[in-house]
Amino acid sequence: MMSVVLLSLIAACGGSEQAVAPPEEARAAAAEERFLLTYPSLANPNGEVLLENERVVVQRFVVGPGEWEGIHAHPGNQLYVHVKGGQWSAITGGGEPTSSGAPSEDGSLGWMDPIPLSEGHESGNTGDTPIDLIWVTLKDDAPSAPEVDHAQQTYPNIPLELLLENDRVIVQRFQIEPGEWEGIHSHPGNQVYIHIKGGVWSERRGGTQGDPSPFSEIGSVGWMEPVALSEGHESGNTGDTTIDLIWVTLK
Repeated sequence: MMSVVLLSLIAACGGSEQAVAPPEEARAAAAEERFLLTYPSLANPNGEVLLENERVVVQRFVVGPGEWEGIHAHPGNQLYVHVKGGQWSAITGGGEPTSSGAPSEDGSLGWMDPIPLSEGHESGNTGDTPIDLIWVTLKDDAPSAPEVDHAQQTYPNIPLELLLENDRVIVQRFQIEPGEWEGIHSHPGNQVYIHIKGGVWSERRGGTQGDPSPFSEIGSVGWMEPVALSEGHESGNTGDTTIDLIWVTLK
């Protein structure tokens, strides 16, 4: 009798025991989902995932004129970067839309603390041009290396502008003109780079110059591992357009 009941239950569930994920896989999926930003009103609610590793997930959203994100939550520990800015308005708790004021500029950014779904938060593009937005969401709830004295990225030949620093990130921006080189420098690792304006890079290591890289598109991103000063590393703009880059150094 027990076997008959068990077979009936399996048949009712589609005849396959694989429909339910093992508990450990379900917990892992739920943990990853917590860091994935979702805009329910957009055609692609999760945007485009540009980069994901054990430290961060980087997503890109394009919000067209008149589009609203839909009510959503934020996990916090998030940096947003406008690849292409525009006019935002916001709604909280079902109220009336409130304009953010002056349009956001290309390359402008900010830090987002947690917002629960219960707040009824959403923003919309009330301008007349698409807004191109990148979100960098940190997966660690605390600094990954609190014992390290984190410093700003430096280049001997090119100045960097400090845009934001808190207990989780250092965010800097620089422009490099055609023919310019950064100068030999190191990288601490755990860094995300974001192109506000792309271009053609070349690299030197130990005085040897490699082939130019493919053209870096606007909004392209990447992850930088540690590079020791002894490696003689530097990069240069070997194209014919100005490159505008943002560095996000994780603490």
